[in-house]
Amino acid sequence: MSKLSPILLILVFAGMASASGTISFRTFFLDSTGKLSFTYPVDLPNHHALPELQKNFIKQKFGEKFVGQDPTAALNSYKNHNGDELEYLSDEVTFPLPGIVQFVTSYYAHEMWGSDMGIYKISDGKKIDIANIFNKNWEKDIIKLIVREFLHSQNLQSLTNYTYTQNEKDFTPVDVKISEYGGLEFVYPVYKIAPGTAGEQIIFLSWGTLRPYLNPNSVIYSKIRF
Repeated sequence: MSKLSPILLILVFAGMASASGTISFRTFFLDSTGKLSFTYPVDLPNHHALPELQKNFIKQKFGEKFVGQDPTAALNSYKNHNGDELEYLSDEVTFPLPGIVQFVTSYYAHEMWGSDMGIYKISDGKKIDIANIFNKNWEKDIIKLIVREFLHSQNLQSLTNYTYTQNEKDFTPVDVKISEYGGLEFVYPVYKIAPGTAGEQIIFLSWGTLRPYLNPNSVIYSKIRF
């Protein structure tokens, strides 16, 4: 397959993160259709953190083996690797809490929609893993909260009444996103906890509900308004 020529990059975000400098991102489009793109960090107040955030964005969007490539090369290589099965690829960059940047990738491939997401510190570009958000031994309690909320949305009393899965472990968080509504969205890919026709499943839990299980020493705790 011949390589496609990336189009001119477009600045999509540029704003003051703090008095110390700006945060800038640029979106690279693979071709004139605009269906395949990659939003990439190009400036941070802490310039030493920029390479780390750039690496993590590429790793999240394309995978470990694409780390080290520039954004246009990574986008082009990823498209060539996936062929015509990859029909759509785009990103959303938001700042859900002070000092935090959130990167969400949406894609359509193999006749299926999906997404990947990551939460990162602007100060050093490092990823904030789910486990760092919560106290130790958090999984069991959080899964119970998620299952309870899911059952409520389905008008069910228990998992024994749910035909797709009765296994609580299937609700182990896969991806998490800081919600604009004040809490976390737990995102499950197609087929994980529901049939393919239902698409991705998103379960929201408020900060108030999650508060007893949050790690008070995590980087995001002090930034939350309960």
